[in-house]
Formats: sequence, C-alpha cells, structure tokens
Amino acid sequence: MSQENIDFITNNVYANFQSGNIAGLMDVLADDVAWNHHGPRDQVPFSGTYSGKVGAGEQLQTFVGSTEMEKFDLQGLFAGGDKVIALIQEGCKVVQTGKSYETLVAHIWTVQDGKVVQFDELYDSCAVAEAFKA
Repeated sequence: MSQENIDFITNNVYANFQSGNIAGLMDVLADDVAWNHHGPRDQVPFSGTYSGKVGAGEQLQTFVGSTEMEKFDLQGLFAGGDKVIALIQEGCKVVQTGKSYETLVAHIWTVQDGKVVQFDELYDSCAVAEAFKA
C-alpha cells in the first residue's frame, strides 16, 4: 500500500499542482479533508487550519495569489501505512514585498480509500514570515 500511496500523491497531487491543475488536485481531496499549514497566521497569510475542500481551496488560492514559485525541488517521498511524507526544497517570492524565501518543507499526507483525508505542512515559518514583512 505504501508505494501505491506514493504514486497516488505524485500523480494526483504534485503533478496537478505543478501543472496548475488545481481542480484536479481538489478532486482527490476528501470532502471533509483536514488541511493544516503550520505557522503564524498573523505573519504568513496562508498559514492556519482549514476544514474541507472549501478551506483547502482557500488556503491554496491565498498561497498562489501571494507568492510566485521560484523553486520546487521534490527531494524524496517516504511512506508507511496511510501516510506519505514528502521533503521539498521550496523557494518563493512574496508578491507584496518582492522578497524571496527558501525553506525545506515537509508535507505529511494521509490517504484513505483513494482520497487525501489530512494534510500537514511544516516549514521554516520564521524565514517565510520575514519575507512577508514590508
């Protein structure tokens, strides 16, 4: 099951995100997905806990609208049971400030019955918050 979940995340989440097919990504989320982007919401506008597909869509729209992706280097995927962990070297430019940040990101996906039921993103929130400062 672990390799199946890695393939599922690679083909349905990351491939859709990188091609700009957000609707395709949204299709693989459970209706009640728990979407957690850890970090200080008052400093990083796309941080927070979001509920359901609507919440996940709001988070993704805020991220895409406030940053320009400069680097997305998927460094590895690891799986056990219903969890897939992705390590990514990510770099973005903040639209509002023009400042860039780079951070190692960990994505923790929980896949059940062919749907993502939970997502957690961990990253250097200090570096990201600093890029959002005017």
